Amino acid sequence: MEKISELVWLYIKRRPFLKEIIRDGIVNHSALARKISVEALGSVKYENAVKMALIRMGTRLEKTESQLEDRILGVLKKSSMVIKNKVVAVTTKREIEGIRPLSYAKSGRHITYILEQAEFEVIPKKIIWKEEENLNLITIESPETLEEVPGVISHILSALASEGINVVEFISCYTDTILVIKQADTARAYQIISELTE
Repeated sequence: MEKISELVWLYIKRRPFLKEIIRDGIVNHSALARKISVEALGSVKYENAVKMALIRMGTRLEKTESQLEDRILGVLKKSSMVIKNKVVAVTTKREIEGIRPLSYAKSGRHITYILEQAEFEVIPKKIIWKEEENLNLITIESPETLEEVPGVISHILSALASEGINVVEFISCYTDTILVIKQADTARAYQIISELTE
C-alpha cells in the first residue's frame, strides 16, 4: 500500500474545500480521518494514522496556502472592474458575418459570442443554436503578474460560487478576465469582486 500520508494528500487535493478547512484548523480531525479511512483506504483501522497525517498537513498548508493567498490578493488589489449591461450570449455552429462582438470563444463544434442587445437583434434567428438574454458583462482588468500567480481566477470563481452566483460564460484574454453574469446576480457579484479587489 502507498504511504498513508500520500493517499490522504491525494484525497484532500481532489477536494479543495477540505484543503481550506484543514488549513484554517476548523475541522474535526477524528471525523474526517474516519471518513477518509473508509473511503480512500477501505478500513477504519487506519484512522489514527490518517488523523496524524491531517494534522501535519494542516501545519504545512497554513504556511504555503497563506503565502499563495497573499499573492492572489496582491494581484486582485491591483485589479479594476468594468461592468457592461444589456448583454446577450449567443452560441452558433458557424461564424456570424458582419457583427461586432464584445468577445467570443470558438471550440471545435461551437462559437459563443458575447454581444450587446442591439447587435443581437440583427442576427438571423435560424443560425442561433442557443441564446441567453438579460446578462451583464464584468471585465476584471489585472496587472501582468496575473499570469505568474496560480489560483487568481479560481479564487474569484469560488467566491462567486459560494454565494450561489453562476457564471454563464467565462473568457480569459491575457490580463482581462471576462465574466458573463445574469442581470439579477450582477449587484451581488460586483459587491463580492469589489471586496476582493479592495
